[in-house]
Amino acid sequence: MEVTGAYRINYAICGNSEPALHAHIVPRYMTEPEDLRKGLPWSYAPDVIEAIKFDYERDRDLIEQIAGAIKKRL
Repeated sequence: MEVTGAYRINYAICGNSEPALHAHIVPRYMTEPEDLRKGLPWSYAPDVIEAIKFDYERDRDLIEQIAGAIKKRL
């Protein structure tokens, strides 16, 4: 929450649609419409969510910020 500015973080551990167990970590924001804020993150538009694939280079800064926040608490 410190890194993303979210008011809540949703976690989902899945493995039923892909052959590998994986996790979704989804920051939730008060600026989201209330009816969507309390639902599953893929309630927005499944086709949009599916289109966003992990990209290490694009996400490197966020990864490093989250890792730094975790390390501060160890």
